[in-house]
Amino acid sequence: MIDHGAPPRARKQAPAHIKVLVFDLDGTLVPTMEDYADKAAELMAQAFGTPLADARRAYFATSGLPFERQLRQLYPGAQTDPVAEQFEAWKDGYLTGIALPAATAELLADWRAQGLKVAISSNNLEAYVDRLSEDWPVDCALGYRARTSEDPGFAKGEAHFLALENRFGINRAHFLFTGDSPNDAHIAAAAGVRFCALLTKAFTMDDFEQAVPGTKTLSSLAELGDVFATVCANG
Repeated sequence: MIDHGAPPRARKQAPAHIKVLVFDLDGTLVPTMEDYADKAAELMAQAFGTPLADARRAYFATSGLPFERQLRQLYPGAQTDPVAEQFEAWKDGYLTGIALPAATAELLADWRAQGLKVAISSNNLEAYVDRLSEDWPVDCALGYRARTSEDPGFAKGEAHFLALENRFGINRAHFLFTGDSPNDAHIAAAAGVRFCALLTKAFTMDDFEQAVPGTKTLSSLAELGDVFATVCANG
């Protein structure tokens, strides 16, 4: 049974204690986004004639979504799925060389040792997320599955948060989601989940403030402990 936490009136007075830390994958736990942007821009330039610099900016502007959706948004009406397939085929090999940074692994293991649940919510393909996280110190790793006529699909946002509620038996009022893009901030806000933004080269504090006013930003994941420790102390 899901723990629904404090009554609504109490939650208005003080935030619920953090029990589940949810992390975006690319750009948040592993430094892959710059390489993704370079490859995506190359493919977009080849397929649609977009100048590399413009294509790279467009990739980051729509990041946080599955690449197939990014392309459909950027090039409505164009045949974008073959380009997405090329990108995913390249990524399959690229990700074999990606490892969780030791300092990040230590943080995740430490938070689990404190009794927190640690989960990944990514719009990277399920097969890649499963493969990458197999030996990582996480309790659950969720990836992206495209919608088909027989499958409603599975993506970062409501579907993932609902799955995590059911998996852990913990209401999302006790979740804290950390991501690196304004789209992550929008996704969290739409689902009613607290959010922290990890600052990278791609986005500034102002970008997150414009996306979702009041977004808390971090310069490193190590700062996250101070955020949920403060929430718990005030709760």
